Amino acid sequence: MGTVIECKSSTGTKYKAQVIRKKGGKVVLFKSKTFGRRSSAKAWVKRIEREFDEGRVRQKSNSTTVSSLVDLVSSKQRDMGKTKAQVLKTIKSFAIADYEVTSLKSADLVEFATQVAEGMHGPQARSPATTANYLSHLTSCLCLAEPGFDIPFDDTIARKARRSAAILGLIGKSRKRTRRPTIGELDQLMSYFASRSAKDSRAIPMQKIVPFAIFSGRRQAEITRILWEDYCPTQGTVKVRDMKDPGEKVGNDVVCELTPEAISIIESMPRLEERIFPFHKDVIGRQFTGTCQFLEIRNLRFHDLRHETASWLLESGRTLPQTMSVTGHKNWTSLQRYAHLKTVGNKFEAWKWLKVVT
Repeated sequence: MGTVIECKSSTGTKYKAQVIRKKGGKVVLFKSKTFGRRSSAKAWVKRIEREFDEGRVRQKSNSTTVSSLVDLVSSKQRDMGKTKAQVLKTIKSFAIADYEVTSLKSADLVEFATQVAEGMHGPQARSPATTANYLSHLTSCLCLAEPGFDIPFDDTIARKARRSAAILGLIGKSRKRTRRPTIGELDQLMSYFASRSAKDSRAIPMQKIVPFAIFSGRRQAEITRILWEDYCPTQGTVKVRDMKDPGEKVGNDVVCELTPEAISIIESMPRLEERIFPFHKDVIGRQFTGTCQFLEIRNLRFHDLRHETASWLLESGRTLPQTMSVTGHKNWTSLQRYAHLKTVGNKFEAWKWLKVVT
């Protein structure tokens, strides 16, 4: 039977038409197409149903849809990250999920990128960098179709689609982020967190976690994974487990130098568990974001504290190798995205909160 599904996005409403026919409990026809008008979608459904009844359209019994291919890739790939898993799940909600892999054209992938950019199946329009991420995950699945699952697919179709989407401005690189917290903003945050901890002993010690993030350069997840056995006070180092790296998702343990300020914060933590900061990364993120909103500190993210680390170290006179020994970056190109120099000198030299929290 045929159906028409209304799909709303930030740029308007589109209509997804589907025709499904079964025989003996098995699907023998599954076709889908998206239209700008409901009447066009209904007319297409009637035409496909009529052509099928007349024997002029049929679906191969061994055909594979994009949705089925995504499921195959997901079931085979090891250690898939949370972000990629979520993207692949969302891709299955787009019209292209019902297309046969063998019948895909570059125009179909460009249309998919257009729908992603317009915010279809999402709360709002997506940036070129986010759209590029969606298209990249989809095309990576398609390029695995033939070598991985013996499903015919010409990967030049994917390359042409990416090139066309880039020309149209649908996809692009993410903008370099340069946001750094001011001393005034940090004072506001620290005052709030310190006050809350004084009132509630069960509260997460954000007044220690925030400055530790600044003085160590560690990400949320990295902070919560550090064990006491990873900390070497004699060498002034810490082993960062599974450090984020494009080429190594798991097992990329890196020993990083600790600044004296970061060491003093670690030494002030109670040894109650195996982890130095025994909290969940998502809770830390929500507390930081929620407090920034409450204090009306705009456009500041927890990850910006890592940008602050790199900038502060270089401004304080550290060389590039010395800075990278703290942040864990492997080269200047990677570090450059994090360093946004504004002045010369140690901006935290007279910062009162370090003594307070340690």
